Amino acid sequence: MLNIATVTLNLPLYKTFDYLIPDSCSNIIPGSRVEVPFGNKKIIGVVLSCKSNQKKEHINYKLKKIVEVIDINPSISKDILNLCNWASNYYQHPIGQVLFNALPKQIREGKSTRENDFLISDKEKSTIEQNTIKLNDEENKVYEEIYINKSKFSSYLINGITGSGKTEVYIKLTDAIVKDGGQALIIVPEINLTPQTVARFKKYLDCNIFSYHSSITEKEKIRVWNYSKNSNLDVVIGTRSSIFLPFKNLKMIIVDEEHDTSLKQQEKFKYHARDLAIVRSKNLNIPIIIGSATPSFESLYNSDINKSKKFNLTKRFFKAELPEISIVDLNKDIPDDGISNFLKKSIETQLSRNKQCLLFIGRRGFSSALMCGNCNWVSRCNKCESFMTYHQSQKLVKCHHCGYQERILKNPGSCEKCDVRPIGYGTQRIEEKIKNLFPKTKIARIDSDAISNIKKLNEFIDKANNNEIDILIGTQMLVKGHDFPNVALVGIIDIDSGLYSLDFRGLEKTAQLITQVSGRSGRKEHRGQVIIQTRRPDHPLLHVLLKKGYIEFSKKNMKEREKAGLPPFSYISLIRVSSTVKNKSLLFLEEVKRKFNNEKSIFFYGPAEAPIGRKNNMYFFQILFGSKNRNALAIKTQEIRQYMDRKKPYNIRWSLDVDPIDLY
Repeated sequence: MLNIATVTLNLPLYKTFDYLIPDSCSNIIPGSRVEVPFGNKKIIGVVLSCKSNQKKEHINYKLKKIVEVIDINPSISKDILNLCNWASNYYQHPIGQVLFNALPKQIREGKSTRENDFLISDKEKSTIEQNTIKLNDEENKVYEEIYINKSKFSSYLINGITGSGKTEVYIKLTDAIVKDGGQALIIVPEINLTPQTVARFKKYLDCNIFSYHSSITEKEKIRVWNYSKNSNLDVVIGTRSSIFLPFKNLKMIIVDEEHDTSLKQQEKFKYHARDLAIVRSKNLNIPIIIGSATPSFESLYNSDINKSKKFNLTKRFFKAELPEISIVDLNKDIPDDGISNFLKKSIETQLSRNKQCLLFIGRRGFSSALMCGNCNWVSRCNKCESFMTYHQSQKLVKCHHCGYQERILKNPGSCEKCDVRPIGYGTQRIEEKIKNLFPKTKIARIDSDAISNIKKLNEFIDKANNNEIDILIGTQMLVKGHDFPNVALVGIIDIDSGLYSLDFRGLEKTAQLITQVSGRSGRKEHRGQVIIQTRRPDHPLLHVLLKKGYIEFSKKNMKEREKAGLPPFSYISLIRVSSTVKNKSLLFLEEVKRKFNNEKSIFFYGPAEAPIGRKNNMYFFQILFGSKNRNALAIKTQEIRQYMDRKKPYNIRWSLDVDPIDLY
């Protein structure tokens, strides 16, 4: 009689492997790490299940024996095993890679996870003097209803205008959960948001609060992993990977800024942290709270069909009025290096009042591209079908898709004397213009070129909050959820690219961006000002959004989605294929479509060239398929994935994205 363990490995294989369990380890438990032979190597695996007393004659292949059982007690809890199994099936990604994606590096490598190696003797208490959280009537009603139902699975959507006090509701709920002996997980979309969120929670809560994200050290990761597993922490505030932490007594999950696309991992294992949070909450029978000033259409739809309950917070926490919004027609008020005359004068006015100004531009670098006015040479990437962004401080053009960069030649085009000019605007160009206009002001640029780590971000936030900066210039890194109390003016340099996006979610994302950026203005006692520069002041989005608000905009836009049969009224999957030979990718996708386009319940769009048809000398094509029935699409997605895994030509790469966020 044989004892057999089914083991998964960190390999891109959609299968598991059986190994003999040594007689000395007959009590091995699923979730334990083991060292096993694989080919001519020994590698780390995780036990998924065990079968005891199997008859030898029923095994028609030779089994290898487990070399070593690493864990006395399983490193991976049953809760996490269940979550990863669900994610593997839903997102059609190998279970081994899903599981190992969920683990800190030290655990993936089979090293010790003993608590004594990482834990300290005393619980870490906040050294900040705690304040008492006070909610207004609207917020308190939300808190009381969720708290009453805290012992069962319920899904709640808190739709609160920017500055409405969503975080204060989260804090009071967390305080109640911790005082009842439970643990809470708060997920935020960006690493940049963790410092201020931790600070706000510590201001009110006297408990163990830790952050968890990719920028903390491996030692800190394993420490938080062990703390959560053994109830030595009360609250984790983390990014999407924190959904896989092995809490011993998790009693509530909160996902803030749930609309943010950063919650969806775009590489390799393409999961959405918000959706996994809902699944985990359901498995544990605990409440899930998701919040946003601009909820995703999927979340609004779920509240419409009663899958979740929606609460509306309509009053700002500090009782400030919503900002005054002005539209600048750039056809009439011609911008000078991106700055209209109206925006310039408004900045002058706010600076004279000792107020801060925030300028948002969606692109880093100096300009979108360089162009010669004589021979029409343009800074294109030789490896991609895209323009190369000019970075003036480094005198380089860079491709933000493949990473290729080169120095600017004196005469890069075909003429003897090129007249090279910048095309479009980036953060560096706006920064240079503002320095010329306001030479005595203190200016800070915030983008991934200027802010490369948490330390630099914290330094910037401290300076901004201490009024050591007059004008803040940045990309989405600057505006995502940050609270700058003294910002009185927000200027959106150019919104037009978002108004004409090819992505069916383009207008939704643009409306969210306008609303979120506008919310950075006038967050305390003074009414703020928002200026939006555009060449299409008559665009329907701006009319509905600015006069009636985001929710009315979403209702109008969702009707159009419903007519087109697009999410959230259907479910979709995306296959993207690449090859060094252009037509191979297209021909393969056409073959896939012919094979599977035989059911009325499934629709196909494409195949077609990907938005960036060539990247790093690879040619990309994609096909979108979907259904109004989630189960029907799940079955078809698995069938297509299995077919592609068997039939793809040797020189083709492919990726599968279930519930894709980024189509273009």
